[in-house]
Amino acid sequence: MWVDPNIKRKGSIVKDNALAEHHKNDVFHLFSLFEVNITGMCNRFCEFCPRSDRSVFPSKNEYISIGLYKKIMKELEELAYDGIIAFSGFSEPLFHKDIYELISLAHKSCTKSRIELYTNGDLLNVDKLVKLFDAGLTSIHISLYDDPEQIERFLIMRNKAGIKVEQFILRERFLPKEKGYGLTISNRAGMVNFQKLGMKRLSRPLKSKCYYPFYMMFVDYTGEVIICSHDWGKRFIAGNLNKDSILEIWTGKPMQHIRYRLGNADRNFCPCNACDVKGTLIGADHFQRWKKYYKRVVIEGVK
Repeated sequence: MWVDPNIKRKGSIVKDNALAEHHKNDVFHLFSLFEVNITGMCNRFCEFCPRSDRSVFPSKNEYISIGLYKKIMKELEELAYDGIIAFSGFSEPLFHKDIYELISLAHKSCTKSRIELYTNGDLLNVDKLVKLFDAGLTSIHISLYDDPEQIERFLIMRNKAGIKVEQFILRERFLPKEKGYGLTISNRAGMVNFQKLGMKRLSRPLKSKCYYPFYMMFVDYTGEVIICSHDWGKRFIAGNLNKDSILEIWTGKPMQHIRYRLGNADRNFCPCNACDVKGTLIGADHFQRWKKYYKRVVIEGVK
């Protein structure tokens, strides 16, 4: 299996956050990755993405509202959140007209957090790049889907904008199919075109653990909290931040249920029954912290 080098980098950050001294006395363990999908728009239709079939996953000219986003940032600030805030998900974040304000709000609300943006780079230029980092961006991760010739163009852009090498990550997504296109390929919880990718549909759910709901929270532009970034079908909604708080959802019964089942290698429910992702590459320390927490809750009888 081809493993995206970004997984090692992100996994190291998540682990360090989980083991940080100031988190050792936390009553329960907060996520270390907060991923937000800020729009329904994307301009590409890659064959390994559900968007390759527009009838299945069409682009929608819809965006997270500033009001909802401010509520989310206020709650993260109150939680003293210091993990990663990632503008990523199922879309191209640079389509959001208020992207600079969104980054600025995240930076001001969570001063110790890393603010990361994942983009295909098609809408990027030197001026936008400078504005993104002036707003408070920590790093930008550009997926190159076309060919190696893209590399030089973006390196020139980086140099003109004066961005540091470690803040500007190019991800080679033009690699051949046998190298998973340069990413850790998965079936997006059963949402991709299997035949086109030469993949087989799962005949039965995998019997393996998954740590995603132990270390990350994924928020859609609608305010809905989805159990993880692989659930492109948005089949399991843990709550909605328009009416619930981050803490209510993160510690609520739906997330407890998901953690219990996935922590026991039980994927026999939708959408995890169709998912082939190896969910243990990141988050082992979070899993162990939650395991101890739930054990203590049972012993103390305070479910």
